[in-house]
Amino acid sequence: MHLVFLNQYYPPDAAPTGVMLAGVVAGLLRDGHEVTILCAAGGYAGKTQDNKTQDAREEADENSNIEDLIGSNRPAGPRHDAQATSPVPDLPAARIIRIGATRFGRASSLGKLLDYASYYLGVGWKLLTLRPAPERIVALTTPPYLSVLARLMSKLRGAGHAHWVMDLYPDVMAAHGMLDERRWPYRLLARLARWGSGGSRCAALLTLGPDMAERLGKTQDNKTQAPRPTGKRQRHTPIQVQWVPLWGTDCASGSVEEPSAPDATAPVPTIGDPRSTTVALALRRARGWGDEDLVVMYSGNMGLGHRFGEILAAAGQGLRIEDRGLRIGSASAAASSIAAPLSLLSDPRSTLSAPRAPAVGPQVRFVFFGGGKRRDEVASFARDHPQAGIELYDYAPADQLAAHLQSAEVHLASLDPAWTGTMVPSKLQGIFAAGRPVIFIGSAESSIGRWVHESGGGWVVAAGDVAGVAAALAEASDPAQRAMRGRAAKGFAATHFDQRRNVARVVAVLTA
Repeated sequence: MHLVFLNQYYPPDAAPTGVMLAGVVAGLLRDGHEVTILCAAGGYAGKTQDNKTQDAREEADENSNIEDLIGSNRPAGPRHDAQATSPVPDLPAARIIRIGATRFGRASSLGKLLDYASYYLGVGWKLLTLRPAPERIVALTTPPYLSVLARLMSKLRGAGHAHWVMDLYPDVMAAHGMLDERRWPYRLLARLARWGSGGSRCAALLTLGPDMAERLGKTQDNKTQAPRPTGKRQRHTPIQVQWVPLWGTDCASGSVEEPSAPDATAPVPTIGDPRSTTVALALRRARGWGDEDLVVMYSGNMGLGHRFGEILAAAGQGLRIEDRGLRIGSASAAASSIAAPLSLLSDPRSTLSAPRAPAVGPQVRFVFFGGGKRRDEVASFARDHPQAGIELYDYAPADQLAAHLQSAEVHLASLDPAWTGTMVPSKLQGIFAAGRPVIFIGSAESSIGRWVHESGGGWVVAAGDVAGVAAALAEASDPAQRAMRGRAAKGFAATHFDQRRNVARVVAVLTA
């Protein structure tokens, strides 16, 4: 089958949508399919390489909303019309056609919209003239509403169309506050989105998690319902929506050094264990973290869909490690912090009166790595509350990512409930692959909430529940609890976030 993929970004652009697509392209080539990718000729023109990589990470928030735990130091590709490449040696090459769209980049909203519009026009023309003709046009969601173009062109070229939905529009825009679900612009865009992914030629609708699939439509059956003859006109039974999680990358799934025949009952190696990676230990010491410190890490994009107020409020309570576990600095500090989580969410500079205990013995360190629209919220709180033990860093280098994730005892993830089902961040995949538990702040009905609960690899805390975050941190201070949940996380990742298995599932859905 000749499949034509539509996505604005593809490697060597570092945007995560393109990186994940490249893995699927390799799977399709292995199965003998012919693949063409229609992408833009460079996504971040006019920028330095550092800015390109930074923008690729922020694209996870504004375009693809996929948590960027991956990175790339590869330069952007040259501007040219076509190239043939195979991501796997000894396989037939995929054809990559880079559309000569405008290249204003992400410096302004107008420039971004012009890039989108010129890409739409270029892709439309290329689909009309492409030889050999596509048998199936597969649209991703960068830029938005590629589904409409895919349906139109599939009709003109006599092809089928399928959709790999990484962001649900216009729901993302409503969650972002750009649209009101009660107003006609939202209803019009919602109708347009439904039209783009409908019709008798639609072969597959694929999302990233169960909450997104449920929001888009019912998901159970793995087969497309065939059109039913009625004598006058064929009526198409709505297609079942399916979901396949994204997967960890090579850099995110680095292994912890273990014996050749590990004991299933043994704890997951900790940073102080000689079986853990020496790079992780070196990173930890280079950052000034003690071997006995409890490091609580947020790593990745700090986007508009995430929440930080709860964990910042918990950090402001003056947490410290004692012989009997994690303790709060004072009862009055805890009460004042827990009483005002909602005001803190709207004003990260709200005053918390918790004095931090002197830095004697093991410490609780709250460390944030990354960038994004809400990084300033964390930075502002850290400046106003030096006693909270907050450290703020840039993104970790891609070649150190596995060790970087293993350098913390417990990780943080969050998603505002308003965004549930509109996006499924992929932060969890790297954390679980590293064998570390996670504290997730958000809805228990979200995909991440379900996976954390199902795996036993962490704690799920409702939005606004600062006391719940403090309780989870207290449990996470117990090495036995961390070891148990870390083992569960790593086992779940091996089963549910395995790249080869999930790529094969995506390929099966898109080619059915």
